Amino acid sequence: MNTTKETTCPCCGEGSLRTLKRDYIANIGEGQKLHVPNIEMEVCDKCGEEILSLESARAVDAAIADHTERLTPNELRELREQFGVDQTEMSEALGLGGKTFHRWEKGTQYPSRSMGYYLRLLREFPEAFEWLRSRRWKGRNRHVTREQSPEAEMQQRFPALAQNRVRLTTAMTDRCNYAMVLLVVQ
Repeated sequence: MNTTKETTCPCCGEGSLRTLKRDYIANIGEGQKLHVPNIEMEVCDKCGEEILSLESARAVDAAIADHTERLTPNELRELREQFGVDQTEMSEALGLGGKTFHRWEKGTQYPSRSMGYYLRLLREFPEAFEWLRSRRWKGRNRHVTREQSPEAEMQQRFPALAQNRVRLTTAMTDRCNYAMVLLVVQ
């Protein structure tokens, strides 16, 4: 424990903050915790409150991103540019709110882990993105009558399905957004 400065705790107003370097335990959701070693923080000697500097908070965030395989804003921008669309078009093609992809690229929000896998899948199968984009999910195709089954349509549009490289793993309903169909490499 290295004590370098003391100030009054802003949380309890009674204790003193001491600057320390120690391991930090981050809650990463669903009851999971991530151990991040050697993080500098200020700790109150009365209430135990831990206050991270901006640099330390960024280090913790980077550790969480690495552990959860979060796509970085730069990776998201590169993916969008691969498809030659703006942020609004990308959001709409994915069936998201109009500003969602903008927030992801800006880094103020992050896609879920499953959405990250889905986006990586689109990167590997660009024809899937083009098909999504052509569907224009906003309004017009909500209740479309199909001449063939959804599974047959997917196999026809995506040769990898027909070649048994991937298989369909979710049931689809009439209102299903194909963007959320999960494909698993066999």
